[in-house]
Amino acid sequence: MENRTLYIRKGGKTVEVQKKRPLQAVIFDVDGLMLDSERLVMRSWDIAGEKMGYGPLGHNIYHTLGMNLKGREEYFKRVYGEDFPFAEFTEVYREESRMIQEKEGVPVKKGLPELMAFLKKEGFALAVATSSSQERTKEKLKGCGVWDDFSVIICGDQVHRSKPDPEIYEKAGTALRAEPGKTLVLEDSQNGLRSALNAGMLPIMIPDILRSAPELEPLIEAKLDDLAQVIPYVKEHFYKEKVE
Repeated sequence: MENRTLYIRKGGKTVEVQKKRPLQAVIFDVDGLMLDSERLVMRSWDIAGEKMGYGPLGHNIYHTLGMNLKGREEYFKRVYGEDFPFAEFTEVYREESRMIQEKEGVPVKKGLPELMAFLKKEGFALAVATSSSQERTKEKLKGCGVWDDFSVIICGDQVHRSKPDPEIYEKAGTALRAEPGKTLVLEDSQNGLRSALNAGMLPIMIPDILRSAPELEPLIEAKLDDLAQVIPYVKEHFYKEKVE
């Protein structure tokens, strides 16, 4: 990744066609991005909703992707009424989720091991910015073997405002000492993409249960099919710049 400019041969001459841009850091979301966990959440919400007499509730995940626990509570109380027993619901669905995980595990998303190896080899500053709690994030990242790969991990219970507010990405970027315009963010949700855009960073959408975001796609850095595609994208469009 040393070359900063791409060239082609045209009419017997070497022509500069694109300058690569400096990149200092990459920040990852977790659920739906690194782990195929959002579908598990949908299933556990369906089961919990049925048990509590509300019927299947998994469809609500489409409206809460990227939110922390506080944001999700506000959503459920807004939709189902202020008396919705969110604490009980959380307890029930987490137990259902735990049982599903024990039985089936949580698959790692395609390309994650290869992407982590590439980014570490190149020496990029790496962070996580997830709406999950610190306890659950540590469990998830240790489970897929990447906990020690990140120098900064910011969780939903460490910020006051949920995605799409930029607070979580601003906090991660500040901790990395990386410039926002030289920081890639890998996200799967609209709230996460908006959060990164609001922080002045360069979000790449890796679709999960949300397959498209038409109103955001003209504004983001790119939309790629999976994490494996991030490697050639970074090689083509960026060169490594050290964080000062």
